[in-house]
Amino acid sequence: RTEVGVAVALKTVVQPLVAFLVAGPLLGLPDHQVLAVVLCSALPTAQNAYLYAREYGLDTGLARHCVVASTVVSMGTLSFGTWVLGPSR
Repeated sequence: RTEVGVAVALKTVVQPLVAFLVAGPLLGLPDHQVLAVVLCSALPTAQNAYLYAREYGLDTGLARHCVVASTVVSMGTLSFGTWVLGPSR
């Protein structure tokens, strides 16, 4: 459970924050492009993670749990990111 929690937190919280810092202050992109970059980076873990784990004989349980948990968590983080960075900002 700890591994899944860390992986999901990195994917759905840390990665979008890093994307925001790079796209906004560092690259100076316009607001609508920053929103696009942040939302794309906040998407849940792709099914490919599970497929690659299965193909290479790795821990499919971890990949499966990360995909499901990040999908559930991303509903909140994507909504929050849109609310904070959206056009009404």
